Amino acid sequence: MHVTDNELKKFQNGTMNTEEMTRFLKHMEQCDFCLDQLLQDENTVSERAPSYLQAEILKKASSPEIRASRKIHETAYWMNLFCAGLRTAVGMGIALIMLFSVSQADFTALKPTPETQTKISSSFNIGSELNRFSNQVGIHLSANSRKISDNLGELTNKIINGGK
Repeated sequence: MHVTDNELKKFQNGTMNTEEMTRFLKHMEQCDFCLDQLLQDENTVSERAPSYLQAEILKKASSPEIRASRKIHETAYWMNLFCAGLRTAVGMGIALIMLFSVSQADFTALKPTPETQTKISSSFNIGSELNRFSNQVGIHLSANSRKISDNLGELTNKIINGGK
């Protein structure tokens, strides 16, 4: 036999005596249907706030400091939105100006002077020298790290073998 609605209400209100509570809890332990019904009722039951609390909340919400705070937050939101829009508009304007000014330039007529060509070729020479230097550094590091690894291997073998 399942728990009645009256027993559920008494349990939720806390008006059951000890014997009824013990019987109720034992039944809940064994009956999944009643347990589901109790959990469903618990989810739908909501506590009401005291009536005086509503008046206090409305009074506090209409206070000048809350209204001022709300206006400050609203103004800050709109200012941030305005600044973001302004940044976007300025960026798009600059991009359009650059697009139209670059599209009218004739890059085919540009020819480097002999001095510029000399600088370009010397920068290529510097790049190849740096490449050669970095390769040599890599080779030396590899060889020396191999020597260090071999020495550490010999040392650990001596320690493991008791100095032999």
